[in-house]
Amino acid sequence: MSKYFGTDGIRGIAGEELTARTAFALGNALCRLRKRPLVVAGQDTRTSSDMLSLALAAGVTAGGGRVLRGGVLPTAAVAYFVRRCGADFGVVVSASHNPAPYNGLKVFDGDGFKLSERLEERAEKYFDEYAFAPALACGRCAQLPLRGGYVDFLASCCPAPLAGKTFVLDCANGAAGEFAPRAFQKLGARVVVLSRGRNGAKINLRCGALHPARMARAVKECGADAGFAYDGDADRVIAADEKGNIVDGDRILCVLAADLAARGGLPGMLAVGTAHTNTGAERWLAARGIRLLRTDVGDRYVSEHMRRTGAAIGGEQSGHVILSAFSTTGDGILTSLRLAGLAAREKLSSLAAVPLLPQCTLGVRVRDKVRVLGSEGVRAAAERAGAEAERLVVRASGTEPVIRVFAEAESMRAASAAAEAVRAAILKEEG
Repeated sequence: MSKYFGTDGIRGIAGEELTARTAFALGNALCRLRKRPLVVAGQDTRTSSDMLSLALAAGVTAGGGRVLRGGVLPTAAVAYFVRRCGADFGVVVSASHNPAPYNGLKVFDGDGFKLSERLEERAEKYFDEYAFAPALACGRCAQLPLRGGYVDFLASCCPAPLAGKTFVLDCANGAAGEFAPRAFQKLGARVVVLSRGRNGAKINLRCGALHPARMARAVKECGADAGFAYDGDADRVIAADEKGNIVDGDRILCVLAADLAARGGLPGMLAVGTAHTNTGAERWLAARGIRLLRTDVGDRYVSEHMRRTGAAIGGEQSGHVILSAFSTTGDGILTSLRLAGLAAREKLSSLAAVPLLPQCTLGVRVRDKVRVLGSEGVRAAAERAGAEAERLVVRASGTEPVIRVFAEAESMRAASAAAEAVRAAILKEEG
């Protein structure tokens, strides 16, 4: 198991688990993975992101690499600019959907994909052994050119003009605020923007993809055609239809997969989901000739499985959706524009009418995730609960000291009972 990297980069409370030293070490380690690399760096609006971004740049330049600093950028924009600028790596300083005290470091390779576990392990070996270039061979920092090109790219991905349509956008006080409204307006849409601030202390705070209720209410109040709520780094999105009903990542996956199939753009009639993807979504896709492939929870695993199978779309219930024809990673703004283009022609409530099974997901904070998951008591409880549910998944969070318990059944009562039984066993093990 990696010492620093989880399933989505390095995460922790800024200044405690995640320090400037860690950011410096990561930047410096990239200079050991590739000599004198070019690194695109972006960040979200968190208060600690400036500190970590500067430390990262110091580590790269100390090792002889060059940095293109993009300032506040969505995660997917960094992947986009890595490819556009011919960079060797991209790094995003963001903890995505996590609360403001947290921060993180996500790394992309030169192709715009999340850094492989093999390269993460190699990088970690250099974290305590810095490389310093001679004084006149240190790298330099420059501003990332043509940041506005990302808005043009996003607009080009929308399948239809949006003139005369209204959309509510909740930007989570994060990286979407500068880009999502501009992309929608470029296509002629009227936008109602929520939580567009850049106060890093308020990122994801009762807003955005984790709290979409306010956005959904605004859709009804404004008579909007749809609404979209992003998370702090805009790599995920949760939607609401014109009636104010929430459209989660499973339904988004279904809508976009069906559209691709109708356009002849779904190779092998495959879509990639995770262990949490709703069985109802799987059945809905199957009725349309689309086969759902499941992988572990985490967008990096979805992406890797898409590359292995040639699938054009993959996603998670949380709203990470990857459309390989357009992007190498989850892009919430791009996803919302694809949905908006469809909603401009047919009501989203009709498109997203996918019957889903009841699910219950619980998070239990623990001291030692590995020990708890290996406990005989917890495993026995999971086996008993799994026999009563349609599906049961017990896993360690890749970004927090939390065990996540997921249960799906034909009724919410049965799903809740299964998840609660496992949670009780975890709490007993924790003492």
